[in-house]
Amino acid sequence: MNLIRIRMKYHYMAVFILLLIPVFAFSQNNARQGQSAVTLYNRAYQMQQKEDYYSAIESYREALQINPQYGDAWYNLALCTFSLGEYELAVEYSDTASRYAHNLSDIQNLKGLSLIALGRIQEANDVFNAVLKKYPNDINARFGLAEIDLYNGSISAAERRYLDALKRDPNNRKALLSLALVTAEDGRVDVAERYVNQALEYHSGEAEVHYLASYLAATRGDIKEAERRARSAVQIKGDYDKAYELLADILYAQGRYNDVIDLCDFRIGRNRQLGRAWYLKGLSEERLGLYSQAIDTYDTGLSIDPQDEIMRFALEQLISKAITVEDEKRNDWAQYHLNKAREYSRAFDGPGERYEYQKALSIAPLNITARQLFANMLERDGFYELYLQQLKFIKENEKITTTSTVQKDENTPKTVKTSRQVKNDDTIEALESILNTNLAHKYNIDPFYLNKVRWNIGIYFERKRVKLLHSDAEQIVAQAACDIFNGVPAASVDVQTDAISGFAEAYRTARGAGRDYFIILSVDETERSFSLDATVYSARTGTKATELHIYRTGNDRVSRSIRRLRQAVLDILPIRGTVLNNSLNTLLVDIGKSDGIVKGAQFDIVKKGKIKTADTGTGVVYSDKDVIGTYTVSVVNEEISEGVYKKKGFYDTLNVGDELILVKMPNSTDESVNGNAVTDTRPAADNEGEPATDAAEKAERESIKEDLKSPTKESTLIRMIQNIL
Repeated sequence: MNLIRIRMKYHYMAVFILLLIPVFAFSQNNARQGQSAVTLYNRAYQMQQKEDYYSAIESYREALQINPQYGDAWYNLALCTFSLGEYELAVEYSDTASRYAHNLSDIQNLKGLSLIALGRIQEANDVFNAVLKKYPNDINARFGLAEIDLYNGSISAAERRYLDALKRDPNNRKALLSLALVTAEDGRVDVAERYVNQALEYHSGEAEVHYLASYLAATRGDIKEAERRARSAVQIKGDYDKAYELLADILYAQGRYNDVIDLCDFRIGRNRQLGRAWYLKGLSEERLGLYSQAIDTYDTGLSIDPQDEIMRFALEQLISKAITVEDEKRNDWAQYHLNKAREYSRAFDGPGERYEYQKALSIAPLNITARQLFANMLERDGFYELYLQQLKFIKENEKITTTSTVQKDENTPKTVKTSRQVKNDDTIEALESILNTNLAHKYNIDPFYLNKVRWNIGIYFERKRVKLLHSDAEQIVAQAACDIFNGVPAASVDVQTDAISGFAEAYRTARGAGRDYFIILSVDETERSFSLDATVYSARTGTKATELHIYRTGNDRVSRSIRRLRQAVLDILPIRGTVLNNSLNTLLVDIGKSDGIVKGAQFDIVKKGKIKTADTGTGVVYSDKDVIGTYTVSVVNEEISEGVYKKKGFYDTLNVGDELILVKMPNSTDESVNGNAVTDTRPAADNEGEPATDAAEKAERESIKEDLKSPTKESTLIRMIQNIL
């Protein structure tokens, strides 16, 4: 019996030990996992300090898989996602971090900044005020409220917040640098310099302070000081790429293009994915006249960053002056825009589709594929005369040897046309037969050789000394804005390629050139947004006609801004025409469906040269004594129209060449004139500069709504303040 008891005792002990082994192993595993989570966290934090946010996020997530309650890991994960612009995730991670971490105010402040970026201003305001209620001396909450003030356009309110923070911490780096930036933005250069010097006194060993001191010196025109501070920044922190980039921009502003190329090569050697380094290198090569090298550099940069629109504009503008029209490589460069046109077509965005075809054809005018697609779009929108013109161009310029198959028999070669060529030939024959009854045939004129220019506009820009993202952005965007008007027959638009000193120079130049209006452009960009400000002036009086403030985010933001600029300018230009023929009180004039004209449209007929831009605002003015009569449209073709002339007074003084100005446009349900891909590129106002049709008014309302859509508009100022650590 005792032996049995002893055996049972050892049996239970063995079972007990076996049960303890997993518990002990589990405990030991937890200990190892806890250590592993800390190791992963430390590794992630080091990568975060180097701004390698992708690797840091990966390591933070691995740490959180081991320890899901690791509050500091959640907080820093939120910081990394915020730095990458993933603001929704940053809010989510901040909420999770607040359940586990102790630094509650830091977490809430980060959440508030994320909410600002998402446009949820009131929520952000509530978060910061809640922090201040619990922690009255929290400086970062005041910084958050100051950022809200900046988004709301109140620099003075933001300045008061930073001053309040500075009272609580007189040496606070972010407060000092933020005050330097906002006072510089407000034009108080001396005050800004004082804050910079104070920051340098207390934080002379920090690269970021020298970086911002360099930027502010450059903005006030002290290029030598800017260069010195930028070099100090990279000496303190050898891997500070932002400072190298700023130094390259400063060297570019001094015209030291070879030095810029060397510095860009140095940056590219460290990181080949730096698209803006390729851009600045290409720009410098272009300024040195090394066009072939510049094109190759731009090409490489765009292969790395295809969404860099300003680099693409720079490449395409260089192609237009350095590469012959017949060069086959133009087709490769045009392909990007053909792909974009197909995207717009799938989205039923006719104006966007037309813009991309226009860009493709400006790069490769002899590209048969692009021209055929453009022609098909014209047919779709009901513009058969323009469609016929494109088909004839294709037929005249198509190389049969590259598009047809030649078969030889015993006697003579035989050329076999493709199905598309056969279809085009048949369509040309059919359209020519149908259009034999139109006004052009009746009056024996070719409407496509008519000079339809009614408005002469100049575009000017003021160059900022140093640009953080794209040097010479103003010049490139101004040229792109000029180019987009090439498809507008009614407007002749030129750009002055050199920067102006200010309004007086632009006014003097525009008035001397006999322009109707002139536009002064300025641009501001961040990594995720683009702002285009344009002021339109009368070249006759120098008075302001209108101001445009265009802001876009996301892909294609630059091209969408430029398209909006074109539409806004065309929306204030009255529809004008010229008398081509007068026969028994029936007039032929050079405006038609492509100009938005419909049957019943009414015009004043004014003596040639007597229509002037209004003294102030938009619209035109002319003396009543210069009005010859009225014209009412009765027959409309695409480029010309015919209608009834009613003279004013007893004598008929009408001459060919006298001008027409739209007074009233009847409403129409004709989609071909109510805002399609073709008519979005023509003037759309009456004699008072107001929308001529309901469709034009609706388009203007929608565009203004798009301009105002984003409640939070980033700027270089805001972005730089956000980046101060």
